[in-house]
Amino acid sequence: MPVETEWQVSRLEARGRGGMVAAKTQLAAAAGADILRRGGNAVDAAVTTAFTAGVVEPWMNGIGGGGYLVVQAPDEVPVVVEYPMRAPAGARPEMFPLTGTSGDEAMFGWPAVVGNANTFGYRSVAVPGTVAGLALALEHWGSISLAEALAPAIRWAEEGFPVFWHSTLSIAKDLATLRQFPATAAIFLDANGCPPTSPEQARPVRLRQADLARTLRAIANEGPRVVYEGAIGQAIADDLAANGAPFTRDDFAGYQAQITPALTTTYAGVEVHTIGGGTGGTTLVESLNLLSRFDLRELGYHTPFALHRMAQAFRVAFADRFAWLADATRVDVPVDVLADPAYAAERAREFSADRLEPLSAATPERAGVRHGLATSIPGYVPDAVAAGQMADGSTTHLSVIDRNGMAVSCTQTLLSLWGSRVTAPGTGILLNNGMMWFDPEPGRPNSVAGGKTPVCNMAPVVLSRHGRPWASLGASGGRRILNCNAQLISNLTDWRLAAQPAILSPRIDCSTPELLLSWRFPAETVKALRAMGHRVGIRDERLFTGDFASPAVVRMTPDGVFDGGADPFYAPATAEAAHGVLER
Repeated sequence: MPVETEWQVSRLEARGRGGMVAAKTQLAAAAGADILRRGGNAVDAAVTTAFTAGVVEPWMNGIGGGGYLVVQAPDEVPVVVEYPMRAPAGARPEMFPLTGTSGDEAMFGWPAVVGNANTFGYRSVAVPGTVAGLALALEHWGSISLAEALAPAIRWAEEGFPVFWHSTLSIAKDLATLRQFPATAAIFLDANGCPPTSPEQARPVRLRQADLARTLRAIANEGPRVVYEGAIGQAIADDLAANGAPFTRDDFAGYQAQITPALTTTYAGVEVHTIGGGTGGTTLVESLNLLSRFDLRELGYHTPFALHRMAQAFRVAFADRFAWLADATRVDVPVDVLADPAYAAERAREFSADRLEPLSAATPERAGVRHGLATSIPGYVPDAVAAGQMADGSTTHLSVIDRNGMAVSCTQTLLSLWGSRVTAPGTGILLNNGMMWFDPEPGRPNSVAGGKTPVCNMAPVVLSRHGRPWASLGASGGRRILNCNAQLISNLTDWRLAAQPAILSPRIDCSTPELLLSWRFPAETVKALRAMGHRVGIRDERLFTGDFASPAVVRMTPDGVFDGGADPFYAPATAEAAHGVLER
């Protein structure tokens, strides 16, 4: 027996029929599950959930951001709806002068910018894509109208969603910068300029967003282009320009979401469909291809040698990510090489079985890259970032599978917590800080340029067998997403775990120079990894500091029952079935 009491955090699995939704808030999951109950398909439910999440989880995502959605119907080719944030046409590296101070690195390990202008404020904003992307998905696969999909979001914006401790904490985390932007503070802070609180469950304070409700109604009535070519888009562009950001109305009017092929690999006999290009999906596929060179089942569940192999695979994939990923329409990006199983086999032969040796990115010659640009973060990220500046982020994820087996995996974001902190007056739209994803150092693949899409960390996933989807998964959490999703896929395939056990399993993270391990791993495992040369850091998820990504998973079993799981360390996260398991 322990000599002191121990607080344990867990979550029960959801099971049911008729389809299931997993999201990062209960209100968003409930909105999507209700669509499934009323006969809607997975895209209907996903779009409804995504719009609702933008209202009830505004610090993480919303119509002022962007994202990616993977969709696959049974026996159909998986595709991606791309609606990333893009730099305005007038963006230039000169808009983000560097401090030039050694050791003064910003989030993601980029060189620090004077006044943190790429982190918050008007110049940090990129053109948002969420409305265009969700509307495009609904147009192609949906069976309900855009107005129906928006209805729950409009309701919660008008009535206000109840504020409890998690909402209060999310506001308090960024209180200092939120106060700097009056239009944002007027929505999310109380009359005293403090985070709203609810002393009693029976009479909760409600966070109302009246301007956002009017904007959502305009989208429902006039269509998605009102945010781009109409009055709303024009008003946002004008306000950004008036405050020193290089925007014109054409930046909004010219934005288009698009449908592209999914990036696919095979892991443990399962087809893995995700997003490609300068995204987390490319890094995830490379990680899985490297892991495929080793038999994790033979190495054993969470043994030091299995974790060692995972860490090696993740580190090579991250090294290649920092060296080569960028907007593939602007820069030569070797996605075909990085996603090639033959390349993974070649790199895996460099791995020592019992020692962490130096692992570097592919050479320009091996990658087939001739642009001659310098790489970003050649040594990963500085210790200052490893110490915790990457925690949290401002991303949400949702997973849906409907009764007919159509699967959707959707990750969307404002980038960092509260995005730019800028709310366009009169619109209620909290805008992203997507420019922070660019490397502010000129002359690199992911450097700032007009109209360019920055490298992102999102990596939504659909798993299928023989063309039939059976799982949808993803996570929020910045760069932590990539290692998280790889381990979820391994848990679901190598170890045949159900959705919630796959999430509850302790994880590692290699997105910084430290190898982060959950405190739940045995002391003997930590000791063995350190002996192999890993610089191990232990993190306790119960402190809610976001040291590991925050996942959501839906799985369909062969007998037609769905199980769903959500991160136990993110309190509002919820998976909800359309019907109880005994209902037909």
